Amino acid sequence: MKKYILVSLPLIIIIIAGTFIYETNKVRSSNKETTSREIQIDERSSIGNNTKLADSCCKELTPGRYSDASIYQLESVWKNQFGKKIKLNSFLGKKVILAMFYTRCPTACLVIVNELQRLQAAIPQKYLDNYRFVLVSIDSKRDTPEILKKYADERNLNPGIWTLVTGSKYQIAELAQIIGFKYKENRSGMFTHSNLITFINQKGEIQNQSEGLNQNVNMLSSMLYK
Repeated sequence: MKKYILVSLPLIIIIIAGTFIYETNKVRSSNKETTSREIQIDERSSIGNNTKLADSCCKELTPGRYSDASIYQLESVWKNQFGKKIKLNSFLGKKVILAMFYTRCPTACLVIVNELQRLQAAIPQKYLDNYRFVLVSIDSKRDTPEILKKYADERNLNPGIWTLVTGSKYQIAELAQIIGFKYKENRSGMFTHSNLITFINQKGEIQNQSEGLNQNVNMLSSMLYK
């Protein structure tokens, strides 16, 4: 009997040890699967969040409806001088002369607006309805629709021809990047910026640009028809 026990004891120990190792590995495998599932869930959650972020960004674009060069791919919503929400593609079918500015600008912006007014005057009356003059404020904090309307009224900017718009910092930066307009706010709340006039065709494509102040009106007029 003792001999049988002595012979069987090692075998029993081996069986117990083997069972323990098996159960341990089974638990580890289960934990790995759980961790793997959690990682997959986290990844799906992350992907979902990234998709929402991407959607919020990329929904700005409407590929296929406009050409790749059209600024009308941007579907961001702005407010005009009457507080009405508009999109840039509302100018589809018109020739647009666009400038970025801000109403408190003491010098350069006034010159730009004056140049645009001279340009308007150079367009024959019978063709004037084919054009729109658009001023986009770079001062999202201060240039409210009310301020823009007051600015337009003081300078006799015909609302049938002229549209002044304001938007968020993101919208302003996005449009500025697309047309190559540079600006920076300084500590006093004033801006240094490009002096740029952008000519846009009926499809929303940049047709021409003029940079600098006090441009010859004949030269500017020639850009309308290129």
